[in-house]
Amino acid sequence: MLIMKKRDINLPAIAIVSNATTGGGAEKSMLALHQSFLKYGLKSNLIALNQSVNPKKIPHATELNRKWKSGVINTWRNYLDFKKSVKNIDPGFLILNCELPELYGAVLSHKCKRICVEHTTKPWKNQKLLGVFVRSLLRFKKVYWVTVVSTQEKIWHGGSVLSFLPNPYTYELFESQTRDSNTSLVFLGGLKPNKHPEWVIEVGLTLDLPVQIFGDGELRNNLENKYQRYTNQIKFFGFLSNPWKMISSNSIVIVPSDYEGDGMVIVEAVLSGHPILLRDNVDLRRFGFEDKHYFNNLEDLILIVKFNLKTNFKNLVVSPTKTKNLQLSRSLKKITDNWINLISNL
Repeated sequence: MLIMKKRDINLPAIAIVSNATTGGGAEKSMLALHQSFLKYGLKSNLIALNQSVNPKKIPHATELNRKWKSGVINTWRNYLDFKKSVKNIDPGFLILNCELPELYGAVLSHKCKRICVEHTTKPWKNQKLLGVFVRSLLRFKKVYWVTVVSTQEKIWHGGSVLSFLPNPYTYELFESQTRDSNTSLVFLGGLKPNKHPEWVIEVGLTLDLPVQIFGDGELRNNLENKYQRYTNQIKFFGFLSNPWKMISSNSIVIVPSDYEGDGMVIVEAVLSGHPILLRDNVDLRRFGFEDKHYFNNLEDLILIVKFNLKTNFKNLVVSPTKTKNLQLSRSLKKITDNWINLISNL
């Protein structure tokens, strides 16, 4: 178990602003960073803008009363609650993660140093004009930019990158707790068009393999309705805080995304010892795995899965050297130290 020692650090209060206390890589990592800051003795606070499905009591964390994809009126009320929270905390540093926290931080008048964390290579994808407006305000407020993407040197409409700080790996390695030893095809993540969860389903139907879909999003209802006659073969689990407990060690994780930010699902899959296949694009090539872990399109994916079936995908487990390097680079202690050094020097 990782033990953090308190350090003699004289810093003003820190407020980490996240979409929620649970969710994807950004949310889980910011929660871990907040808890790590507290163990170091820092005055850290976490402000979660949206309600979580299963909220937990977290020290020095405030969960605001907003549901995902609320309308304008509810979002405005949410912002006013956010403003009150910031006033009560009176932070010297505001760490803003993802688009909605960026918006709130941009229009907030509170005097503090703002750090924005870029978690994707395609920010504000469907709201470019709003994104330009928000980031113009942030530039005026002299925001500092941090990225979780190792190859990113300049932020879209935001300026130069101050530092590269990847999301930490936040869970103990664990074995699957499921008794099911069958081989399944696994998709984890948001059910969005750019992530192509349906590709995994199509591979399963083509090769007559069970499919597990973990996650929620705009495509979920359509996918469940479209494949409702395959309920014995295709399982939709929705969002789970720890889906790995449901996944057999014989199962392969498939990531067909058009693009990814930090790719925490990939980190978790590799460090949990699961075989993995990734879409062949610039974002996923950053992991530097061997060519055998990459596929170009749906047809290519079907052929690779079919070829590796006879060995239960053992050849698609990432090498021990790559796995160890990935684990070391995502150490929570190392990344916390880097964050503290960054903040101390601003």
